[in-house]
Amino acid sequence: MAFGKFCPRCNNKTDALVSGLCQDCFLSKHDLFSMKDLNFPRCVKCGKMVIKGHWEHFSEKILEDDIVTKVKLNQDLNKPIVDVEVKEVAPFEFDGLVKVKGFIQDALLEQEKPIHFSLQKVSCDPCMKLVSNYREAILQLRASSEDDADAMLQLAYSMIDNERESDSLSGVVKLIKIRNGYDLWIGSKKAASKIARVLARIYKVKIINSKTLIGEENRGVFKYRYTFCIKK
Repeated sequence: MAFGKFCPRCNNKTDALVSGLCQDCFLSKHDLFSMKDLNFPRCVKCGKMVIKGHWEHFSEKILEDDIVTKVKLNQDLNKPIVDVEVKEVAPFEFDGLVKVKGFIQDALLEQEKPIHFSLQKVSCDPCMKLVSNYREAILQLRASSEDDADAMLQLAYSMIDNERESDSLSGVVKLIKIRNGYDLWIGSKKAASKIARVLARIYKVKIINSKTLIGEENRGVFKYRYTFCIKK
């Protein structure tokens, strides 16, 4: 390709000038983008992180997508394409690379910058509640033998772990062992009720429900703690 232009700064030949400079000289004086502060709170208990004001399950893809929104582009850049790659190099520590390309004065420019940031170690509200023995329900497992009770407990725990994916309060804050059974203090009444229904179908029994008044919230709304008993 024949070049017919010279950069007045470095005197190198170029096929396109940007504001009178070759691309290298232009980029040495101008940024295609800058980065906003990278502040991502992440729960040290459940691993979820705050993305756009909401607690989300952590993934590098979600993190990369949110960093894209924090890239501030040069106002003269047209048809920009932003690409972000991150990699965890230590717990809560990340290295990454931000790449931006686009057109300025019909010249295609590309620029990349390395980034390093740390996730802010916090505890989300549901995890703080669970640590403080917060529970909305008690799931009672009763069986005719220790072995049956242990099998029920194992099944209940597997379902609780599954529920935790969508309900952060679905955790056991306390386990009480009794003869041929267990009491599980569960943070989420919704999760406890769902697990009780599944166990009742599996063991073909009825759920024994009860509730205890534990207080009064604003505007006269009563607050209850629920008990779901599965007796095999």
